[in-house]
Amino acid sequence: MIKGLRKWGILLTLSALVACNSTGGTRPEYIAPDPEAAEINMRLGLNYLQRGDFAIAMEKLQKALKQNPNLPSAHNTIALLYQRLGEDDKAEAHFLEAVERAPDYSEAQNNFGVFLCQKGRYLDAETRFLKAVENSLYESRAQALENAGLCVSRIPDLEKAEGYYRKALQIEPRLAKSLIQMAHLSYKQQNYLQARAYIQRYQQAANWTPQALLLAIKTESKLGDQDAVSSYTLIMRSRFPDSDEMQMVNQGLIDS
Repeated sequence: MIKGLRKWGILLTLSALVACNSTGGTRPEYIAPDPEAAEINMRLGLNYLQRGDFAIAMEKLQKALKQNPNLPSAHNTIALLYQRLGEDDKAEAHFLEAVERAPDYSEAQNNFGVFLCQKGRYLDAETRFLKAVENSLYESRAQALENAGLCVSRIPDLEKAEGYYRKALQIEPRLAKSLIQMAHLSYKQQNYLQARAYIQRYQQAANWTPQALLLAIKTESKLGDQDAVSSYTLIMRSRFPDSDEMQMVNQGLIDS
C-alpha cells in the first residue's frame, strides 16, 4: 500500500506563488533599499525558475533579497530553487524566513510542508499543511489538505489520511489524487462498492494512469463484474501496454 502511495507523490505548486509583502512574524526586520525593484526581481526569478533557467533565477532572487530582505515571497521562491538544486539546508532556512515573516503566507507554508514531507519529517510537514489551511482565503486549501493526507499516509496513519482526503473533497469534489486514494483505502477496507464509486468519480476528473486502471480492474474483479474487468483491461492494453501493471494483469496477479 505504501509503495503505491509513493507513486502518487505530493503536490508542489510553482505557478500560484503569491507576492507576499508582510513583514510579520519573529524575524528581525531590515530597511528595504528598493522594495519595488525587489518585487520585480522576485517575479523574474520565479519565471526563470519555472523555465528551468536556474542560474538566472538565482541571480534575480539574490538581487531581490538584497533589495528587500523582508520579502517573504522572495524567501519562498529561492527556497524552492535551493530545493531543486539539492541544497536542503539553504532551502529550509529560506522557508523558515518566509513563514516566520508572514505566518499567514499559505503558499510558503504548503511548500515548506512538501519539503519536510520529502525529507521524512511527516509530523512537521503536517503542521505546515494545517497552517496553510488556517487561512480561509487560501485558494489551494483542498490541495494542502490532500498533501497532508498523502504525507501522513507515509507514517503510516491511514485513518488520519482518510480524514484529510474527505475534507479536501468537501472543498474540491474533483480532486483526483484524493479520489484515487479514497478508492485505495476503500479497497483495502474491502468496501468494494465504495471503491468503485470513487474510481468512477476519478474517471470523470482525471486521465487514466496504469495504477488507477489496475485498481479499477481489481475492484471490479472483487465485485464479479467481468464485463467491467474486460473493459478496463482493454483500456490498459491500448494505452499502457508496456506498464508493470499490464504485466500484472497478464500474469493474473490482481488479487492482492
